[in-house]
Amino acid sequence: MLGAEVWLTLIDAGQPAPTDPSALAFLTMAIKPCIRTDFRLGDGGKAAVYMTRWVNTQGEKGPWSEIAMATVAA
Repeated sequence: MLGAEVWLTLIDAGQPAPTDPSALAFLTMAIKPCIRTDFRLGDGGKAAVYMTRWVNTQGEKGPWSEIAMATVAA
């Protein structure tokens, strides 16, 4: 395995999470089990929506993960 692509979008609190991966932007290629993301001060209270997918050393991409969400700290 090369790693996991991590994709992200921010939505307003209470809004439904997008289910189409094209609504998210590429954040990073994770090779460790955790990552850290910095947000702008004005993003506090919004919901961060994440999707990931594995990529092997040949560049082949696996299926998308389920959606994960977390509230951005104020």
